[in-house]
Amino acid sequence: MSKVIERGDRNKPNIALTFDDGPYDSVTPTLLDVLDKYNAKATFFWIAPQIRKFEWIVKKAHGQDHLIANHSNDNTSLRTLNDETVRQKLKDTNRAIQEAIGYTPKYFRPPLGEPPFLNDAAPGDPPERVTNLAADLGLTHIHWLIDTKDWESPGVQSIVDTLLSAQNGSIILCHDLPKEGDNARGEDTVKALNIAIPQLQRKGFNFVTIEQLLSNSAPSPNGKCPGGSQTYIVQSGDHLSKIAQQFYGDGSEQSWKKIYEANREVIGNDPTIIQPGIELCIPLS
Repeated sequence: MSKVIERGDRNKPNIALTFDDGPYDSVTPTLLDVLDKYNAKATFFWIAPQIRKFEWIVKKAHGQDHLIANHSNDNTSLRTLNDETVRQKLKDTNRAIQEAIGYTPKYFRPPLGEPPFLNDAAPGDPPERVTNLAADLGLTHIHWLIDTKDWESPGVQSIVDTLLSAQNGSIILCHDLPKEGDNARGEDTVKALNIAIPQLQRKGFNFVTIEQLLSNSAPSPNGKCPGGSQTYIVQSGDHLSKIAQQFYGDGSEQSWKKIYEANREVIGNDPTIIQPGIELCIPLS
């Protein structure tokens, strides 16, 4: 039986922000700008019609090294559908993503989080059925540990407080949904992330994709960072000056050399080349 994943390694300070139901041109581009501002990576569980409608947003997200994942092709619970219909919906979304960015998704989240929800409302339907059907298509079922309930528009501070409750390995559910009537929805989510991300980074958390969260391939420098440091996972396109600018507000040679000297064994002899996925210790004192 295939496994439903709701968190990553409890021993690593990595967080996976995930966003469902988009993309939307009124919210998602601004969200991408906020993530880029803090060099935070995320995973987007998007639906086929929106992917086809806003292919340029999908390309932008992919170009910024975010992960694009399968959220079926509408908001219908897959537990109410027969096997072949479930397969067709997942295949359609895979196809939309492939046509947009040439990437075959590896991860999926069912609409409405069902399963594991709807257990009582779907008598006779084993919760693992949808998970196993997705696995047959090469898709790993991703749930969540923390739900911001941002689609209910609880207010910016409520979303911030929920985000700040993150722990090592947390998978966090958010949405990039447009405003609906008086409900701000994704607009509040973007504002909350702009507040919470830097606070969590100062606590030593890294914002990574689901694939990075579940990967065991990234080496750790000496196994653990010393006191007065925080870990940082190198992203595609990073260089030491850029990382120094993020943490110190100063990308000068003096600043980036401080990072290099603390991580010489991991980086190697050439400080101009750093491999995505490696873990650096960033001296903060």
